[in-house]
Amino acid sequence: MSTDSITLQARQERTTMQVTSVEFRDEETVITAQGEMGTYGTVYTSYLLKYDSSGNGGTVSGQGRGVVDKDTFFSGTFSGVWKRDGSNILMRNLVNISDGTTNLDSIVVNTGQRNLSIDVYVID
Repeated sequence: MSTDSITLQARQERTTMQVTSVEFRDEETVITAQGEMGTYGTVYTSYLLKYDSSGNGGTVSGQGRGVVDKDTFFSGTFSGVWKRDGSNILMRNLVNISDGTTNLDSIVVNTGQRNLSIDVYVID
């Protein structure tokens, strides 16, 4: 029996970002967002949601960039899964950050409010 485990620590407080565009395609949707994300500064991100056979979920991938100041810059790539929950979209992504850390992002896109909330956890 293995005693290995994953420890999740909150990187920062929950963050709300504004959805800046949504592009619908035949087999995927692209969502872009921007906002202030504490540790990562001003962040710009894009999510590519690919549909599974049900059309109510699938895989997600994308990239993000964060600018803290003229000398501090972060980039990240991520992949994960998404599913629809009523009018909301739920995403769970593993994120590789340019500073060498790996995060788990738990995201809720509130389509009615045109924003998304992100809970970011560092994976040790």
